[in-house]
Amino acid sequence: MKRHFYLLIVTLALVLTFLVACGGATSPATSLAPTGTTTPASVSPSPTGTSPVTSKPPTTSAPATTAPGVTPQYGGKLIYVRNTGLSVLGAPPDMPTFSWYNPIIMPALEPLIVADAKGNPQPWLAESIDISTDGTSITFKLRKGIKFHDGTDFNASAVKFNLDACVAANVSGSDVLKSVSSYDIIDDYTLRLNLKKYDARILPALANSTLGQMGSPSALLKVSSGDTVARDHLVGTGPFKFDSWQRDQYVRYIKWDGYWQKGKPYVDSIEMRNNADVTVSIMSLKAKEVNWVENIDPSDYVALQKEGYAVEISSDLFFIFSIFMDSANTDSPFSNLKVRQAVEYAIDREGMAKGIGMGTMNAVYQHAVEKDPWFIPDQPKIKYDPAKAKQLLTEAGYPNGFTCKVTSDVRVRKDQLVAIQTYLKDIGINTVLDMADVPRFTELTRSGWQGLLVPGFPNADTFTSWLGLYNNPIFTYPSMIKPAGWKDGWDAVISEPNIDKRYAMMRDLQKKIYDQSLIITYIGDSPRGVTDGTVMDKNFYKNGLMGYWEPWNVWLKKK
Repeated sequence: MKRHFYLLIVTLALVLTFLVACGGATSPATSLAPTGTTTPASVSPSPTGTSPVTSKPPTTSAPATTAPGVTPQYGGKLIYVRNTGLSVLGAPPDMPTFSWYNPIIMPALEPLIVADAKGNPQPWLAESIDISTDGTSITFKLRKGIKFHDGTDFNASAVKFNLDACVAANVSGSDVLKSVSSYDIIDDYTLRLNLKKYDARILPALANSTLGQMGSPSALLKVSSGDTVARDHLVGTGPFKFDSWQRDQYVRYIKWDGYWQKGKPYVDSIEMRNNADVTVSIMSLKAKEVNWVENIDPSDYVALQKEGYAVEISSDLFFIFSIFMDSANTDSPFSNLKVRQAVEYAIDREGMAKGIGMGTMNAVYQHAVEKDPWFIPDQPKIKYDPAKAKQLLTEAGYPNGFTCKVTSDVRVRKDQLVAIQTYLKDIGINTVLDMADVPRFTELTRSGWQGLLVPGFPNADTFTSWLGLYNNPIFTYPSMIKPAGWKDGWDAVISEPNIDKRYAMMRDLQKKIYDQSLIITYIGDSPRGVTDGTVMDKNFYKNGLMGYWEPWNVWLKKK
């Protein structure tokens, strides 16, 4: 069985659990607001700003969307295959370690809010979001007339119930809700969160994770366990009702006629299958047994594209790989800035992206891509220059190079790791590899390491993910130098309600990392998939929302 990059997502869920809890072609624009409804859909944080509009990272393909004037067609059964597991199924409190939108439950459980392309919160089941001028409260106005599948009203009490249930179950990321001192139910459709102090992580957490997926309080009150949890608790406001599931095999949903967006959904049923072997899944696609295979490897992408299949790469969601050095260890060569810079010059980012990624990856020089409001446009790119790297090593006192330890983990792509070791050897840095299991590697991020640390999992390119890396009370990366004022600076980012000021502060803090070559980014990747050419408007990973897709909009084009 091949090792596929997005199998890393499984482990990333575990990692992000700790990080968050503790602390191409461009697809045509589509509205976040549901069609066929009245959509005030406003966000009015009083201390506001507008993020700069920047380009998206280049990709080679975009998901299929409906062309202007084309009417979606009704009917059919959508079958798609995932390779990231299906061992537990229920509402968010039943799956507390899941760290982002859970695509498995999205046909049934919709989000309270979502985010736009710049990461700013936008309403969904909520009708509007208002942040008070002093940043001490957040008020949600909710859509009226929406019911859960069991007839329970969707209202302010239901939202409060869901948020309380997530905190009680210690759902990943729910620690941010501890900044809420109390909830005021102003009326049936208005809920105010009173804050101890403003926390900029609250809205992104609700807009990017299972915290925001709303379930029926009546259903969640049912005492249930094991395989019956899905049947009892997967009761939402979404366009599909839970039908059946088999652990590690599939989950099936059927169309719900009571959905609040009139005229939707389009397909009659959705079946999600689980198969860790992507090769087998692709064979099922070719045999016309399934419509869509998620998370394919670059080699599969290129081969399927040549065969004429509808391959795609997310133009919104991006993952960035990094290298950490033990710069805080005064006995380490990496405590010397010139040695760290030598490592930067030694890595051929462009070559890795083209070779390993086969044209589906990108060279990355920051913890950002150009679309991100925290991207620094004038930050110099340290391009591949082995001669310059050798010169820097000589100036640092290592004319003959040195030997160091490289610690990675079992989730790493072997070709990426081999490439890094080869580039370093070319400039005189020989490496001794230590391949750790996940628990030991995770422990190193909080207890320290020697030499280079090369995580097998990437960082999602999101505000919440970067905060989890930079400002985490448990995973502190103690072997890495922290610039002066580092902790206080990130605390200030979290407490800043003004969007523009917050991103400016992030740019200033991240520049310190880049200027001192403390964390070296090298390549970025995005989810790849393939369909049979009939799957339209699924909007997978839209606006960089991990796990997000739109079951209410997806339809099957008849061939």
